[in-house]
Amino acid sequence: MDRDPSKMDSIKHKLNESGRVELADILEKQWETPIEEYAQSLWSQNKDTIDLESELLQAFHQEFLRIGSTEEEASESIASLKRTRTLQTATHVTASEGPTFFATHRLALKGLPKGESYLVGAYSGVPYANAAWSGCLNFSTEMELGEILSDHAPGFSELLKADRDRRRDTSERRISMIPGKFRDAQVFGSEILEKQETLALHWNDVLKKLMPYSKTGESFTLWASGFCRNQADLLFPGFKVVYFDLNEVIRNYLLEVLSKSQHPLTMILLNPERRYQLLEVFGKETPLFSTNSNNGNRIKLETLSFHENQLGGPSSSFVMDEENLMRMLKERTLCPGLFIGFTVLVFLNGLNCLGSFEQIEYLARFKKNWSRFSFPGLIPMEQQDTKKLSCGRMISSQGKPIYPLDLILGQEPSFSEPRTLGQWMEPLFPRLGLI
Repeated sequence: MDRDPSKMDSIKHKLNESGRVELADILEKQWETPIEEYAQSLWSQNKDTIDLESELLQAFHQEFLRIGSTEEEASESIASLKRTRTLQTATHVTASEGPTFFATHRLALKGLPKGESYLVGAYSGVPYANAAWSGCLNFSTEMELGEILSDHAPGFSELLKADRDRRRDTSERRISMIPGKFRDAQVFGSEILEKQETLALHWNDVLKKLMPYSKTGESFTLWASGFCRNQADLLFPGFKVVYFDLNEVIRNYLLEVLSKSQHPLTMILLNPERRYQLLEVFGKETPLFSTNSNNGNRIKLETLSFHENQLGGPSSSFVMDEENLMRMLKERTLCPGLFIGFTVLVFLNGLNCLGSFEQIEYLARFKKNWSRFSFPGLIPMEQQDTKKLSCGRMISSQGKPIYPLDLILGQEPSFSEPRTLGQWMEPLFPRLGLI
């Protein structure tokens, strides 16, 4: 779409009406910006920056080792983070990504400084049945189920029936490795289930070579991070892409700082006076953590907020003190939420977090709220960059979505490279209500 002033005004009006004020501002200013130039701007940083907290660097280092990095590789990733001060935080932990996350990575990699690592901090504080379908292999209508999974696989007939039913209603295709009981369960802290291990021997040979070993009871997010990294090695040759669980990093960080009474985050969570001030500004219903709860014969993610010295949700609550928080974080039964995670990354450490059109809106709200009172440890407002929009949707020249697995398994869809940010964003317009 050419920059027609009347159309641009219409887009801005619709976005503002729907509450997407930050997105409207970015598109108005950057619509005609060449895509390479825009991508490079994502990696620009404020020259007046503070050192990253040692506790945060240690938390990253611990997670890099958990996902299988060597000490040398983990140190290289930390060094790159200290230089670029930038993370990709738009994605969720998932077995295979779809057209939106695929476009997100392609855009960010266009501007990645030479020789640096691309650090993808995927969010795991979501149920398996989120928009990214974390427990599924996702692919397009161009692929047949039998091309991905052997018809000798246990439960293949049920999977085939589900696939046929889904094809009648949507163009989205997926094979779930998660039993129905766990579709609403939290990804953070979850384990590989028997169904996934049972299917492991029956995938397409190309996929089997990319998949880490699936063993019931081991970490799902560890497995998914490794699988996505191996896919990225094929999709983005020449780049060092590191997938990891962002919530694990924040968990590690909390375990380091909660015993320090004067640390900003300890005061936020455990000092009654500071916590009251915070919730008066951000809202008493602000989700701080999440956990799993039993919901009949299903496991369900439940968000937790603070009420009268209790951290609780619809079906569970407990006293929010250091002992309980430390215990549940160590057990991985308590997952740090968005507010805590981005407070650590952006507002206490000044990291640039590349994100979706949703992320830029809630980070702007967080920034506005933090500006309303003085709080020790917050970095200066001018160093808080909340407008690092990194999204899109990979669409073929025929208007069909392009999935990473399609390319890995040999599909070769035609694709016209967008020249400007406006063109890059157009495939998202239906989802944004602009078409």
